[in-house]
Amino acid sequence: MSAVTIGSDMQRWQWAQPESAAGSRRRLIAHTSGEAVAGTDLLVLAVAVTLFAPSVLRWSVAVFVLGVLAVCALRGQYASRITLSVSRDAGPLAVAVTVPLMVIAIFDGFDTQVRPFVLVGIASLCLLLLGRACAYAGIRRARTKGAFPQRVLIVGAGQVAERFADVLEAHPSYGLHPIGLLDDCADDSLSRPVLGGIDQLDDVLRKHHIDRVVLAFGVNRDPDLVRVIRSCENADVDMHVVPRFFELGLQAAARDVDMVWGYPLVRLRRSTTRSSSRRLKRAIDSGISAVMLMVTAPLFALIALSVKLSSPGPVYFRQRRIGKNGRDVEVLKFRSMRVNDESDTQWSVDEDARVTKIGRFMRKTSLDELPQLWNVLRGDMSLVGPRPERPYFVERFEQEVPRYGDRHRVPVGLTGLAQVSGLRGDTSIQDRAWMDNHYIENWSVGGDLAILARTAGAMIKQVRD
Repeated sequence: MSAVTIGSDMQRWQWAQPESAAGSRRRLIAHTSGEAVAGTDLLVLAVAVTLFAPSVLRWSVAVFVLGVLAVCALRGQYASRITLSVSRDAGPLAVAVTVPLMVIAIFDGFDTQVRPFVLVGIASLCLLLLGRACAYAGIRRARTKGAFPQRVLIVGAGQVAERFADVLEAHPSYGLHPIGLLDDCADDSLSRPVLGGIDQLDDVLRKHHIDRVVLAFGVNRDPDLVRVIRSCENADVDMHVVPRFFELGLQAAARDVDMVWGYPLVRLRRSTTRSSSRRLKRAIDSGISAVMLMVTAPLFALIALSVKLSSPGPVYFRQRRIGKNGRDVEVLKFRSMRVNDESDTQWSVDEDARVTKIGRFMRKTSLDELPQLWNVLRGDMSLVGPRPERPYFVERFEQEVPRYGDRHRVPVGLTGLAQVSGLRGDTSIQDRAWMDNHYIENWSVGGDLAILARTAGAMIKQVRD
């Protein structure tokens, strides 16, 4: 065995060991590239407004600088990125400079200052591109010297995975160090360590302090990978996929892709599982539910009185449902039927015989679910999310419907994508689970608002019909 081989094997063995305190510090440094770019942009903008803006923007200098930084942040310019390309940044930076200038021009007068505004925009864009070029050169040089290391686990033990690991070792300027492979095989011909099977992904992430996971080709079936990846939603790692047929140029939009020596890494979006997204969603839920409770207070009292007079029994129907992470949630509804002790284990009941008159109207208009705003305000539910189901049926559906349990990764909702898509009542449970998981994977504030608008439209249509 040659000295080169021994040295290479020793290097791989050292990378595969758990990190020390110094290693934890390296992980912290590895996520500072975005902050370094943001700091460079701030410095460049300060120079730009000092040279060109005082006679043009006046009071709006701070608005311009903060506006450019805000637009860049919203477009993901300050996220931790693998590939650093000035040409790729030119378009987003042009938009980031133009938007605040246009806003300022609208409020500060544009007719007499067209040329100065154009000059400020062009100068700022050129300086930002120059600053990015310098920052990226510095970051790549630092990565090459080992200042920004990120530990990478490659899921898959095929030729693509091994070639990709070779690329990372040959090009340290990407700042990615392959720790090992993960796959359900034990091929003795592999030149790299296999750290475990696919079911051990969560344990390997913690044990080896992984920063990024790359899903390459291996013996694992895609459904198995989906199951395991979703089980690691709360892991503090970035996940990427090398798409199939990438040699043919089949990949996602450029914003979601990092090109690593010809290998496209498509970043997996998991917005609803991130703490910032959870806090934002919770703030929106609290604000809207509080306002709606105040606005509907008179209606609330009228319906409560009508339910009490309609038939013997309580005003509210309380039922145990399964919420986020399998926890019990007591869901509130206005009682629309005569008391039914078997509702926890009956999928449907004879509505004609047991629904009250006021209950029939509430069900038609969905007003029976109005008390669930209290569940939302308390944090048991969200305005939008998978609809909660009873424990008896959750246990049954988890055994019968693929990935049904994955829908419990987020809080259950007052309404959801499945419901506005027509999947209500006795409809396909598999289709509901599919739509719920699609909602979770593609969550956005705009998407929630669209679902709420569609829900309101459906309620209005029901009243008309």
